[in-house]
Amino acid sequence: MKVIMIGVNAKEQALASALERTGNHQILVCPGNPMTAQFEQSMEEMPEPYNPDNVLETVMRVDPDAILICDEYLIRDGWKEKLSSRGWNVIAPDSRSAALIDDKAFWANLMKENDIPVADFVLKDNLKDATDFLHEVGCPLVFKETNGKKRFGIPYNEDEGEDILKEWFDDGCESVMISEFVNGYRFNLPVMVWKDRVLPLAPFTVVRGVYEHEDDPQAKGMGTICYPKSGLAENIAPAAVETVLVPFLKEMRKRGFNYSGILSGEFVMNNDHPVCVNMKAGLSETGACAVFPLLESDLLEAWQALKDFQTPELKWSENAWVAVVMAGNDYPQSPSKGHLIEIDEDFEGDLYLNHTKQGEEGLETNGGRVLIVTGTGKTIEEAAANAAASAQHIHCGDLFYRTDIGSFLPGK
Repeated sequence: MKVIMIGVNAKEQALASALERTGNHQILVCPGNPMTAQFEQSMEEMPEPYNPDNVLETVMRVDPDAILICDEYLIRDGWKEKLSSRGWNVIAPDSRSAALIDDKAFWANLMKENDIPVADFVLKDNLKDATDFLHEVGCPLVFKETNGKKRFGIPYNEDEGEDILKEWFDDGCESVMISEFVNGYRFNLPVMVWKDRVLPLAPFTVVRGVYEHEDDPQAKGMGTICYPKSGLAENIAPAAVETVLVPFLKEMRKRGFNYSGILSGEFVMNNDHPVCVNMKAGLSETGACAVFPLLESDLLEAWQALKDFQTPELKWSENAWVAVVMAGNDYPQSPSKGHLIEIDEDFEGDLYLNHTKQGEEGLETNGGRVLIVTGTGKTIEEAAANAAASAQHIHCGDLFYRTDIGSFLPGK
């Protein structure tokens, strides 16, 4: 099957690699990154001349059997509709469905109305009411802006909460969603969705925060742990599908929204039950780099079976996988730009490019979370050790990474 993956970052590289390995598909990633160029070799008839930056022209000339879009920004921009209207088979949610997933107040209220386990919340549309509620309930709480910049914050004391609320409302915020902070084991679960039919992928745990042994749920992931044979995958994740995702998608359909493609839920185990705390159209970069290397089934074949009302089961590796992010030294305050990245010839493991560019002298940094280095092993500890060993073979004057990924599970 001829497949075009649209995107530039690590998740497109990880999924393209899995599709080529498990299904012998011809893969083209565009615009792509310096490492996705390898997939051009699998395409039997490459368009000449070939400009991967011109996505639409490339799609027209290749005429693929399937197009995959994982990037949430492209999904929001309506690329599913743009390409589907021309007759191509596009695997991605439409922008209308994705907008509802972006609307935290919508999906949280939909779950709350239908007794689907979700973090409790209130909506406040002015500074005084929001501040009064903050003082009435106390911290910790979770703040989510429902419009505009869609900012996110977790104040750990009331003074910090007041500062956040004042900054947001002074800067044009029209409404803030204030949710309870749910304590417990936190995990992410990506699924393939066709309307209200769900095919679970492997759940993973994100290690958040830029400092060693830090578990900060409001920070972006600096590493990911995935172990498909764990109790999380075999016992807890199915409960999240049955009690949260399927009922939610059924309610979406009742309102005329048929979601398709990858959907990711974030959950916290509370009183032995998974509670939904966030949702995302698509899949995170670190999640993709930990999940897809473990996949031993053809995802496109399983996707078609799901659409045909069958019940496909994906096969996963027995191993664990650990992904470690290499970020700019000033991350998250500022991105790293133009610093040369050198990789030893004896580098082993899988390397995914997240925010890089090809400079005159070689690969350069071009963002905050620049690279994702992964390792595998029979245990999480072995996978973590292999990822750390691989990271030591990458040299750059403006990159750092956490060395404790895999040494503890956040949320426990």
